[in-house]
Amino acid sequence: MPPVSHPFKKGALVILMNYNDHAPPHVHIKYQGDVHSYRLDIRTRTWLKPGKELPLTLRKMIELWVEVHEPELLEQWENARNHQPIIIVG
Repeated sequence: MPPVSHPFKKGALVILMNYNDHAPPHVHIKYQGDVHSYRLDIRTRTWLKPGKELPLTLRKMIELWVEVHEPELLEQWENARNHQPIIIVG
């Protein structure tokens, strides 16, 4: 999964996007080394079946960041679906 962004502190929190991923358009959040538990729908900012809960402040920060960067993230989603390179957002 290539990174889409390191929005807060490089390495501590990474936003990722998967090639050939399932709908709806979403990002994966790698937090404390865990990439499988946190997925956020780009359009609705709904968390998709979280395995674990992120701290509330961190969740809100990620939701706001995704909202601000929604057009760029949706463009990268289309790139990923079409096997095009994904670029870093934000």
